[in-house]
Amino acid sequence: MINVGVLLFATGAWLAVLAAIALAAQRERIPRALARHPLVLALSLGVYASSWTYYGGVGFAQRHGLVFLAVYLGPTLACIATPLLWSRVLRITREQRLSSLADLLAFRFQSPAAGALAAAFSLVASVPYVAQQFRATEQSVRVLSGPGHEEAVGAVFCALLALFTAFFGARPPAEHGREDGLAAAVAFESAAKLAVLAAVGLIAVLGAFGGAGGLADWLGDHAAEVEALGRPVREDGGWTSMLVISFAAAFLLPRQWHMAFASGAGDRALATAAWAFPLFLLALNLPVLPVLWAGTRLAPAEPADSYVLLVPQLLDQRWLALAAFIGGISAASAMVMVTAVALANDSATHLLLPLARRTLRRNVYARVLWMRRGLLTAILVGGWLFHRAQPNRGLLVESGIVSFVAFAQFLPGLFAVLFWERATRAGFIAGLAAGIATWTATCLAPLLPELTGLDRSWLDPLRAGAGRAGHADSWSLPTLVSLAVNSATLGLVSLLRPPADEEREAARLCRRREIGPSVERATVPASVDALEERLARLLGREAAGIEVTRARIELDIPRDETRPTELHALQERLHRNLSPLVGPVLARTVAEADAPAAGGASGALTEQLRWLERRLARGETRLVGAARELDLLRRWLRSVLAQLPLGVCAVGSDGAISLVNRRLEALVGVEERDLVGAPLDRLPAPFAELFSRASRAASAGEAGAGADEVEVRVAGRARALRVHRAALDPLDARAASGGVVLLVEDRTEQRALEAQLAHRDRLAQLGRLAAGVAHEVGNPLTGIACLAQNLRAEAESDELRARASLILGEAARIEAILRSLLDHARTGAVQSPGEIRRARVGRVALAEVVAEAERLIRLDRAAPRVQVEQACPESLVVIGDRRELVQVFVNLLANARDASEPGATIAVRGRIEAGEIVVEVEDHGSGIPEELLGEVLEPFVTTKRDPSGTGLGLPLSRSIVQDHGGTLALRSAVGQGTTVVVRLPLAGAAGARRAPEAEA
Repeated sequence: MINVGVLLFATGAWLAVLAAIALAAQRERIPRALARHPLVLALSLGVYASSWTYYGGVGFAQRHGLVFLAVYLGPTLACIATPLLWSRVLRITREQRLSSLADLLAFRFQSPAAGALAAAFSLVASVPYVAQQFRATEQSVRVLSGPGHEEAVGAVFCALLALFTAFFGARPPAEHGREDGLAAAVAFESAAKLAVLAAVGLIAVLGAFGGAGGLADWLGDHAAEVEALGRPVREDGGWTSMLVISFAAAFLLPRQWHMAFASGAGDRALATAAWAFPLFLLALNLPVLPVLWAGTRLAPAEPADSYVLLVPQLLDQRWLALAAFIGGISAASAMVMVTAVALANDSATHLLLPLARRTLRRNVYARVLWMRRGLLTAILVGGWLFHRAQPNRGLLVESGIVSFVAFAQFLPGLFAVLFWERATRAGFIAGLAAGIATWTATCLAPLLPELTGLDRSWLDPLRAGAGRAGHADSWSLPTLVSLAVNSATLGLVSLLRPPADEEREAARLCRRREIGPSVERATVPASVDALEERLARLLGREAAGIEVTRARIELDIPRDETRPTELHALQERLHRNLSPLVGPVLARTVAEADAPAAGGASGALTEQLRWLERRLARGETRLVGAARELDLLRRWLRSVLAQLPLGVCAVGSDGAISLVNRRLEALVGVEERDLVGAPLDRLPAPFAELFSRASRAASAGEAGAGADEVEVRVAGRARALRVHRAALDPLDARAASGGVVLLVEDRTEQRALEAQLAHRDRLAQLGRLAAGVAHEVGNPLTGIACLAQNLRAEAESDELRARASLILGEAARIEAILRSLLDHARTGAVQSPGEIRRARVGRVALAEVVAEAERLIRLDRAAPRVQVEQACPESLVVIGDRRELVQVFVNLLANARDASEPGATIAVRGRIEAGEIVVEVEDHGSGIPEELLGEVLEPFVTTKRDPSGTGLGLPLSRSIVQDHGGTLALRSAVGQGTTVVVRLPLAGAAGARRAPEAEA
């Protein structure tokens, strides 16, 4: 015998070890990669093996032979069906933030009553199973320490479990995420009980039989007993029905559902668990028969449920007996803890919270937390009290079988959720109620205490009928009858009337990989404040503000958002975030707005398209098959649209923007996420009026009249835009209009090129005119010069010679002016086809260039007269095109003159700085506004008020300077004047143009 104090210490120590592991994983002391390894999920699903498996599996094998294997083959079949069942359930629960089976049923049937019924039944059906764990613990104490102390140990065990579970199981609801701590602790206990049970099996073979050979000899001598093990399977003595209920229990038991779907596991972990979990169960069952045969040989008169503890003790392996006790404590504690956590969450969200809404308006997080902790304690204490009130008779597994049959009642409803859209909430509730009534009459009633005064004689005819039908077990008849009644009722009632619209929508979400609920029937708030006000009615203003702010940050939605698409996304995110706190049905109720969405059928359809596009663009839903192929096509078309050189804006029938591309983003200066869903009047000027006018014209049928071409200022820059428009055909018979598509063509650069060509053409015409003028004036001028030379040579008086020299000087000046005008005009001449341009690059003195430019601007008699002060040394020589450089300084001096008052002075200063020539043209005129300083170098941007300003002078000058390897920059202040700084490479310096070796 082992002292009871040792057993108590071992119990406390083991729970402390589990607490340390859970705390380490929760605080990430255990590496996250290890705590979230896929095998951790497989081991945590090992919570399926409770004390029924650990202790009762041996007794079950003795009574029912190899039927005990069905308890583990059922989960194996369920794992084989992972793509059909587990993966679909995981997808739905993950997308809709559903944490329990009751949540899923409430969501699918859009019924709080369905969730409440499922939660209440899960609670009642789990009590016998929880009581079984306390019974197994007390029986193990009686086996190891003798009678007299087991009740005290059971009470202490219940108290310790309540403390552990309340601390680690009832996490603060605001801390959503994976339950790494609980999952790690459960995975560790599964590995521990597997190791201990394997050690007991090994010791049983070696100690009781002396090895495998001795076991084989013993089995040969007891062939009848071996043959009896297979008889129940051959005669189907409960084999098929046990496969069915264990198949259902593998994922419908609260603890299994919680670990598989509510702990945050992903697809990869589930795929690993699909093969690792059956292997775990296989390894766990290998020692069952060796322990049974060893116990039969060593203590045939003792109950088989105690063989796991008794065999090591009889073989004088007290350390192994103590380890086996710890393994049993591990199996029982894990089952009780995870079951209590799952049931507490279910009971809180579906039973208590809907009745206690007003109590949540102050400090909701703390109240929900303590509510769950209270429920956890009540569930554990209730299970222990049920055990104390229940007579200790029969096999240990009987209570577990009762729970297995109970949770099999959810199979018809779950299959309806996944595969039958026609199922209705009335059919599900009626079917489940009928199944519950049958289960209560055939399974639960025999377990109820004798003190209830129930007369169970009415069950005798059922049991006799089951015996005549060949069902010697206690579960086949209840299983078959209850499932038949349940399924038939669900089907018949569902066929009586069609499902409601919201049920059809939820059914489509559950059956296929849909994107999200239809916004046509959804209710969207008018603003973020309206949504927060609605939420405050349940949670209070402080909690509502916290939840709305958290959802806005997650989605990057501003406080003043009013677009229906963004508000719908915020509403859905709030629903998902609140589901773990208050349940999915209550969360959706409080997240919905008061008023239905406006806009009619066509507006709702347009909004739905925007919603689908948003979900697909964010990758919030994984698609497969044809849906994935269509999404790839959508992405390709979106890529083509994004790269178009034209701006594209699709406007829905509700007047809000549905789609834009990158080019339009750049034109408008607003990102796509801020444009989509916004009405046209919220666009920045001038696009709001421009697009609204084009949209109205297209809707009125004026699309064939052509496009609108306008000149507008965007961000201080002049833009020439052409807006094409077209009305779209409706995509749905419900919609009166399909909306409008606008194509925005930015013709600014094209207009600039056209203006430059026109300007060059005018210069070419001027050149031809100048050439003619030069020819016509040149001939008389030559005659005048000749006469003046003759006069100066023949004159006898100094006065006549002086006057003749003056005539010759003025004639030379006229000739220079004509030559400069002719050269300047040729700068912009358009080459004739096939003409080869002669090289004009050479050494150019900037002092001469400035002087020639000054002479040219003085030819404009209508312009104000100004003084030009030139301070350019003769040493300022560049390699370049003289005509083009003259053009630059003509433009700069003309701009300075036009900006100055008559009689003002323009300074032209040149110097050499850091190996390059710097020329500054400074005036003291009106100056350039700061907001236009960065824009005047662009085409068509001018500060001149008279129509003579084309806005091409400075852009052309900068282009010529850049062609010469230099830069052109501006400094200006309004009312103080402007300085143009031209930097050019010094002749012979790096970057300067090289002069041609030979002139043509």
